[in-house]
Amino acid sequence: MVSLLPSPTARRRHGWLLGLPLLGLVWVAATLHAQPEVERAVEASARAASSGQQDAVDATGETWFRLTGQGRDLVVKGDAPDAASRERLLLRLADAGAPRRVLSAIGLVEEVSPFVWTAIRTREDRIDLSGSRPAEIGRSALDARLRAELPASVALADEARAVRGGPPDFPSVAAFALARLQALAPGGVATVRDTTLGLEGEAAGPDSYETLRADLANLPAGYSAGRIEIRPPRVAEFRFGVERRADGGLTLTGNVVSETARTLLRKAAQEVAEGAPVEDRTRTARGLGEGIDPEALTRFTLQAAGLLREGSVTFDGIRLSAAGSAVDGQAVAEIGVLLRERRPQGVAPGSLDLRAAPLSPYRVTLRRDGDGLTLAGHLPDAAARERVLAAIRPRFIRERIVDRTRLAEGAPPNLVAALETAIPQLALLASGELAVADRDIALTGTSLYPESGRRLRTSFPAALPAAWRATASVSTPGAPERREIEACRRDLAAETRAHPLHFAPGSSAFAADFYPVLDAIAALAKLCPDLRFEVAGHLDPPGSRRETPSADAGAVQTTASIDKDAAKEAAGRSAPGKDAAPGKDAKAGKAAADKNATADKNKADKSAKAAKGAKPADAPVAEPEPDIARLRAQAIVDYLLQAGAAADQVGAAAGAPEAGAQAIVFTLRG
Repeated sequence: MVSLLPSPTARRRHGWLLGLPLLGLVWVAATLHAQPEVERAVEASARAASSGQQDAVDATGETWFRLTGQGRDLVVKGDAPDAASRERLLLRLADAGAPRRVLSAIGLVEEVSPFVWTAIRTREDRIDLSGSRPAEIGRSALDARLRAELPASVALADEARAVRGGPPDFPSVAAFALARLQALAPGGVATVRDTTLGLEGEAAGPDSYETLRADLANLPAGYSAGRIEIRPPRVAEFRFGVERRADGGLTLTGNVVSETARTLLRKAAQEVAEGAPVEDRTRTARGLGEGIDPEALTRFTLQAAGLLREGSVTFDGIRLSAAGSAVDGQAVAEIGVLLRERRPQGVAPGSLDLRAAPLSPYRVTLRRDGDGLTLAGHLPDAAARERVLAAIRPRFIRERIVDRTRLAEGAPPNLVAALETAIPQLALLASGELAVADRDIALTGTSLYPESGRRLRTSFPAALPAAWRATASVSTPGAPERREIEACRRDLAAETRAHPLHFAPGSSAFAADFYPVLDAIAALAKLCPDLRFEVAGHLDPPGSRRETPSADAGAVQTTASIDKDAAKEAAGRSAPGKDAAPGKDAKAGKAAADKNATADKNKADKSAKAAKGAKPADAPVAEPEPDIARLRAQAIVDYLLQAGAAADQVGAAAGAPEAGAQAIVFTLRG
């Protein structure tokens, strides 16, 4: 038998080797126990040698170097204000006696451009700082400012060098950068480069990603965004869903792959919601399965949700499911076909829990616009659809007809007959809509002709089947809307009361302030075809002066009394001429001439007496005759007719003016 143990001779010759492992363990234990003490002693000796030296303190009042024991060696780091200060410090530390060697990593404060400061999140609980920091900010002061933004569990390792040429208010932007860095996963980097701030890395979570995007839109004053590359976080289960609410709006939940995808999603959701509100609760994230097209996924989900009255379509990372109330029975089958046969590649079919709720109200709409005619809503069956289309085609020959109707039970009685009656009325409009809700039907739109619009408003409700309720609201482009008669009367009274019209004594000429008032009254008459009113003039106050008309305004200011005087004078001059017949006529003419001569003499005598006792020239003239009130009223009426009022709306009042009236009076009729 062969022995595997060494021979006695071998054991005596090499036995000392057996004690080497034990000796090594003793040495390691002694080193681990003694080395910290040695390093602390080295550091204490070095601090004692350098304390009290003025050139070891920077402009902020802090020492510009850091001492670290490394075994019996001393490592010195920092930024000296100049080379001489650095040399003096190293000599003092070498003479301290405790360190075996002095290892210098001291730089010199210098001006740099560009200024670059970098913070890296190396671990969850550690951030390393490198690059440059402004020399005028002490390391301790900066450290205290930055730690205020960090949890107590996060260590801050600052290896940045003091330099001149730092940006303004550096502590604020550095603190802002460190706070944002907490929202990034390990490996995230924040960089201040002169007056720009950059941030790179992967967001720590979906909420952190959204918070970062919002925060980076409001940088510290004086700083702009540099390189910003924030990757969405990766989630374990990528979900997406669309919920159809009872109000017709949509709620978007789950994840989207990018901000661009979110923008496209919102736009598509607005189209499906058709004006109802859309609430976006999605978060940007990565983690969608490979081979699944994100755009196809969201488009398909919205398409299925568009067939719901209330419910949801959800993607759980693998499967697509739908639940809730469909818009009609046809939609239940359509959603089933979508999930089974047309779902996006890479997605499995999920659960299907749908029901068809009764339609309430039952709706049909026909909309005519520049693109043609669109038929939407529900019809009871295919035969009803064909009847409606047959009523449409002959009246909209040159227009594109789009049929978007669906089939559903629950239509009101005589629905098709009502539509057949209403469709020709819609054809009379340039654009408009016919909307059915159960037994209520409304026609709205614009007509090119006012008379056609008025006729539709009255004839449309009467043409529909019994038990149907109809309304018509038709306007005419460029034509004023009709107003309620009571409102028109109130406005006329308010306008004339606020702006009374006074003619100058003895005049029927308009003053400058007449025109805005009369134009407003004419405009009101056009808006209110049923408005009827009369215009009454006014006399001049007793004892008032007449305005002397200018020579070129005589025709406008001619009064009825002046016309009558002229007529009398013309009649007085109408004596027979040389062609008059002799005899009785000649004698009559002579007698008339004698009579006129006597009258002229008497008139002259009276005039002389009147001139003898006449009052001064500026005395008040006699009151104008009552005909001036009629003349003033007629001038107002003529202007209103020319300004657009209808002939049956306005006229001059008959009879004498009201006693004591000092302004034009407008009186309502009818």
